[in-house]
Amino acid sequence: MIFTAFKLLKDQLDNYIQSFNPMGNDPDGHVVLDNVATLETPDRPPGAEERIILSMVNIEEEATLKNSTHFYKNAQGVSYHNPPVYLNLYMLVSAHYKNYEDALSRLSQAIQFFQGKSSFTLKNSPDDTLLNTMQNLDDMQLHLEMFSLSFEQLNHLWGALGGKQMPSVLYKVRLVKITENRITGIGPIIEKIQSKDNLIL
Repeated sequence: MIFTAFKLLKDQLDNYIQSFNPMGNDPDGHVVLDNVATLETPDRPPGAEERIILSMVNIEEEATLKNSTHFYKNAQGVSYHNPPVYLNLYMLVSAHYKNYEDALSRLSQAIQFFQGKSSFTLKNSPDDTLLNTMQNLDDMQLHLEMFSLSFEQLNHLWGALGGKQMPSVLYKVRLVKITENRITGIGPIIEKIQSKDNLIL
C-alpha cells in the first residue's frame, strides 16, 4: 500500500507538471520515485536526472487509531482480525536539475499542485494501473499537509541522506491503511448474558 500511495501521488503530480512542460513520449516523465540518498553514489545508473524526485524519509504510526475494533460480525458468527495499521508517510519532494532556475520552477509547480489538491482517492484521482492491481483500494484516502523543518532539522535530514541539499519540500501523507485481513479466530455471536445470581443450583 505504501508503493500504491506514492505511485498515485507521482502520477497525479506528473500529469500536472506535464501540462506546463510537455515531454513528448518520455516514459519517465517529470516525476520519479527514487531514493534521493543514492544520487551521489558513483555506480548509480542514470534515471533521476532533471526530474522531480519523490522519496520516503520516515514512517509514523497514527496512534489515535490504534484502538479500532478487531472483530467483525458475519452470517457464521464473529471473526477476529488484528486491527489495521494506519501510517503517516513523510514524503520528500526534491528538484534535481542542473539549472537552478529550472529546479525552483519545478518545485514551485509541485507546491502549487499539492496546495490546490491535498486529498486523493481513486474517485477524484482515477488511475487505470492501480485499478488493475489485486489490492482493495476503495477506502484509500490520502491527505497531504506541508511539514516545515527548522534549519537544524533540515541539516540533520540532508546529513542523514548523505547528499548535497537541493531545492525540496517535505509533506506528511496521512493516512495509509495497511491490513492483511487474516482471521485470527472465530466464535459465535453472543446474544444473551446470564449472571451467576440467576443460576439454580
